[in-house]
Amino acid sequence: SIVGAGVGYAMAGGRAVVELMYCDFLGRSGDEVFNQMAKWQSMSAGLLKMPLVLRVSVGSKYGAQHSQDWSALVAHIPGLKVYFPTTPTDAKGMLNLALAGTDPVVFLESQKLYDKGEDFEPGGVPEGYYETEEGEPAIRREGTDITIAAYGATVYKALEAADVLAEKYGLSAEVIDLRFVAPLNYDKLIASVKKTGRLVLTSDAVERGSFLNTVAANVQTLAFDALDAPIAVVGSRNGITPGPELESYFFPQVSWILDSIHERILPLPGHVPTTKHATEAEIARLNREGL
Repeated sequence: SIVGAGVGYAMAGGRAVVELMYCDFLGRSGDEVFNQMAKWQSMSAGLLKMPLVLRVSVGSKYGAQHSQDWSALVAHIPGLKVYFPTTPTDAKGMLNLALAGTDPVVFLESQKLYDKGEDFEPGGVPEGYYETEEGEPAIRREGTDITIAAYGATVYKALEAADVLAEKYGLSAEVIDLRFVAPLNYDKLIASVKKTGRLVLTSDAVERGSFLNTVAANVQTLAFDALDAPIAVVGSRNGITPGPELESYFFPQVSWILDSIHERILPLPGHVPTTKHATEAEIARLNREGL
């Protein structure tokens, strides 16, 4: 009803901003999002506009049915734009951008970041009106030895991993906040990979079927000769989201990023992996046993 009312209002000439409390509820509103919101502007050859912004919070601490990152689901649907800000400055600039056009936008918001302040703008969130440039990632930290690209709350895990790489292993990591899922301009990411030769991608979405696997495939196609090692994708475990007391075992941690670098990309002197990634058969067994 929420999304359908927004679709109807937008088709009738209004501008709608509607909100789903949790990303998981995309399943309940699937037809309205995937077939109505996404398609009508194109099916009408532009005669009907769809100025609809769907705010979708990506939860945590609320268990299996309220803590999923389904960015890959909306990324797969032609006709939808998908934004995922990770800073207060971008939350404002990207929402302004979403509200300025007539294309339907899924606006993802990590609940982990609702109380997160502005770390990158010296003066805080800029006053007045501005728009974030569509599709453009942001370089949060420059580096020369390895690129770590992320979206959502995992951007801050990437920054923590970059600190450890610098302090403990003498490696300079470039950290890129992708910010956009669709459209996504690859220029900055490709330029970074050509400089560092190595790439780790991470987000809170489960690794299997993650949108970051698409990013990895595209980077490999566009910058194959620049890569000195395989691209690593670090996501949440391929299982059902547990309760809050077990989330550190489910969502990506700094140690997971370091382990992936050590095991797949570049051996880190003296590093001892701490993460045991269960196989899908093991995860299926644990799920059956309720563990």
